[in-house]
Amino acid sequence: MCNNAHENLNAMSSIPNILTFIRLLFIPFIVVSIVNEMYYISVFLFILSSFTDFLDGYLARKMKSVSNFGKLLDPVADKILTSSVLIALSYKHLCDPYSVTAIVAREEAVTGLRAIAASQGRVISAGNFGKIKTLLLMISIVTILLGFLKMGNILLLISAFIAVYSGAKYFYEFFKFDKE
Repeated sequence: MCNNAHENLNAMSSIPNILTFIRLLFIPFIVVSIVNEMYYISVFLFILSSFTDFLDGYLARKMKSVSNFGKLLDPVADKILTSSVLIALSYKHLCDPYSVTAIVAREEAVTGLRAIAASQGRVISAGNFGKIKTLLLMISIVTILLGFLKMGNILLLISAFIAVYSGAKYFYEFFKFDKE
């Protein structure tokens, strides 16, 4: 038991996981800046947060400090970041609420699925379509924050379709494995 607690403490204090926590800390500042129409501040903070997402994964692999804690925390941080920003953008009527609803619903469903898998001792890592969805979603958010609403909303709609598809794929793989 003591060994497990020590491993969890090491995982939480690793540089990649600290970057993930920093990403979480930026979220309220990004949302407040969007709501107060300080879009250049919000885009700067969002890009910085998105960079920590890339950097934490890169460092985890490079430093060989990939942990189950990080595999669970990183996607949750991504979902909280993108969902919060999308809801703020929708609140300001800058993006399509239907795409936001589809994306946020998918994020919640996949998070629930990951929680079930974790309770069974399984970790569901992000697949390629999930990674493409995240990248495209981040690009669409930056595009919207920079004022290119039409292009940003087209990218957001594409992100929504990829989100729904990749979410269905996660569920298919989960239940396929569950039957085996």
